Amino acid sequence: MSSLHKKIKTHLKKLKTNEKYDNKNENRKRLEKRMGNDKFYDNFVVGKNSVEELLKSESEVNFIIASCKIPSKILELSKNRKIIIKKCDQRKLDRMFKDLNHQGIAAQISPRKYCSVGHILELSKIKNEKTFILILDKIQDPHNFGAIIRTAECMGVHGIIIGKRNCVQINSTVEKCSCGAIEYSNIARVDNLSNTVKKLKEKGVWIIGTDADGKDIKKFEGLLKENIAIIIGSEGRGISELLRKNCDEILSIPMKGKINSLNASVASAIFMMKVLESRR
Repeated sequence: MSSLHKKIKTHLKKLKTNEKYDNKNENRKRLEKRMGNDKFYDNFVVGKNSVEELLKSESEVNFIIASCKIPSKILELSKNRKIIIKKCDQRKLDRMFKDLNHQGIAAQISPRKYCSVGHILELSKIKNEKTFILILDKIQDPHNFGAIIRTAECMGVHGIIIGKRNCVQINSTVEKCSCGAIEYSNIARVDNLSNTVKKLKEKGVWIIGTDADGKDIKKFEGLLKENIAIIIGSEGRGISELLRKNCDEILSIPMKGKINSLNASVASAIFMMKVLESRR
């Protein structure tokens, strides 16, 4: 082989190598772009408990991807529902869900549908119970949101109302932190919380705000037995002034410590427990 032929062959080999490198980079950029898209995350539920609860519910599941040994209950449920399980490399899940504790398993779902406020009100009528609603005002932390959903499901809350703006929406972190409770929860998303509060009042629902400077909740057990909606404000600013003006009462949790504020999910859990106790 002549020296010219060798040079041409070497050059073609370099071009081929560079082409593979470029394609690999392009694929990586495409994946990173997808991973940076909230909707990509929103279409997955991760973690063994969350996936199991998802399969127990009536939610539509497209497929499951797993790098771990699949728990027998998940295998049984997926087989009964004829849902495909795809095996994949652990590193792939790490790349896809780098900020989440995926535990080696994830399920892709159809985009989650929010319910209407009317559906929540109707649910309490069907159950022949006094309405019990949570309204979240500018809650930003998905971990808090997920924990609130979990507690609300345990405490018999008929539904949760959030705003479309300035509030965390349902995503994979929320799904994970709810530990599957979200599959049994009714969550409404509205354009304007203030207008929604006014409409609830017209329907005979008492609006209760929560604030450290409010009245002692222990003195209002009778009110907690009525149709109520409790507003939980954001950690930093609390309830917005416009919502506060529309509250029938502002209540607080009695405390003895040197600080007078609680994490939003903890505060909401205590308020929900008080409601549950008053209705027993």
